[in-house]
Amino acid sequence: MKYLYILTISLLLSGCIDNPKAPLQVKNLEQTILSISSSIKKSEAKKLSSEMIKYSSQLKDDYELVSPPLFHNFLVNTGIKKRGLCWHFAYDMLARAKSLNLDSFDYYVGGANISDYWQEHNTLVATCKDCSFNKGVVLDPWRNSGDLYFSKIKDDKSYAWTQRGGLR
Repeated sequence: MKYLYILTISLLLSGCIDNPKAPLQVKNLEQTILSISSSIKKSEAKKLSSEMIKYSSQLKDDYELVSPPLFHNFLVNTGIKKRGLCWHFAYDMLARAKSLNLDSFDYYVGGANISDYWQEHNTLVATCKDCSFNKGVVLDPWRNSGDLYFSKIKDDKSYAWTQRGGLR
């Protein structure tokens, strides 16, 4: 009976958790960010990680995303949905990251397959202050329909990223 009670309470409370994987995602992103440079403040890596995970989830709700991402693009491009293209995510994430006023970071918009209508992709890249774009971490909420994908640029096997424009 005791185990049945614990199981019932656990099931009832699990519905209250928005994303039970979020704490692990934040910790993994924080470690990825810290691994690019010893100059990054741990507290700032933690704050950026937490905010980027939360904000990508918020954008998922704000954009009323449907999956897969290419179908959502179709809905935006036909006027059924207003936002949710990869570049919308990139610039919204950039604005949020910059609003945190973290001294350890520079931010870029990265692009892959530029000028290829069917393959072009854009996302936010965070680097350590005064570090090169290629040392950055990809922060891509579009790829998994609002669930933040992240990796070092060099470890992203899906895209060959290039810097779009200057430092933001």
